[in-house]
Amino acid sequence: MGLRFAFHMLGLYLDKLERAFCIDPGALVKLYHEQAADCIARGRYEEAIPLCLKIVEVDQADTRAHYRLGVAYMGGQLQEEAIDSFKKVVKLDPKCAGAHFRLGLLRDKTGAMDEAIASYKKAVKLEPNEPDFHYTLGLVLDKQGNQKAAIESFNKAIALDPDEAKYHYRLGLVYDGQGERAKAVEAFKRAVEAEESEE
Repeated sequence: MGLRFAFHMLGLYLDKLERAFCIDPGALVKLYHEQAADCIARGRYEEAIPLCLKIVEVDQADTRAHYRLGVAYMGGQLQEEAIDSFKKVVKLDPKCAGAHFRLGLLRDKTGAMDEAIASYKKAVKLEPNEPDFHYTLGLVLDKQGNQKAAIESFNKAIALDPDEAKYHYRLGLVYDGQGERAKAVEAFKRAVEAEESEE
């Protein structure tokens, strides 16, 4: 309650404080970052966007601000703006796996599957131990009709996190679509076991 109230008050008076006192730009950016992170954590994307934009006004090379801005745009269903923000992130920091991954999500939503796959592959290359990156790549590969590569991606996700039911389930669907009934049944069985172990 105290921290949220403080952020609320800060949001109401930050502009006035900025004009009334010569606040150190670095301290001001830190305050904007803290408030933007809080807004995003609470799903208040429309409030996070102007905060991130203020940071970018001060420092065009603030990768974290561009990333948070992209997340806020995604949360607000502003896909083109989100894509632009994540493109800026990867230009500033080509090794930011999260930005490549989110670009993949956005490109998949807009139907640009080849671009989505390329983004997911970059994310996987940068963070090969992140199972969701492999899983999501597998989803798009399957959608594109490349079941062999999709199976490989799902299996990598399973190897990294064998207790995640959705990985087994999606693998089962691909096997079933290819007529490999025994493998499909085994994958579905493992999906049920993983789901039951969570309960």
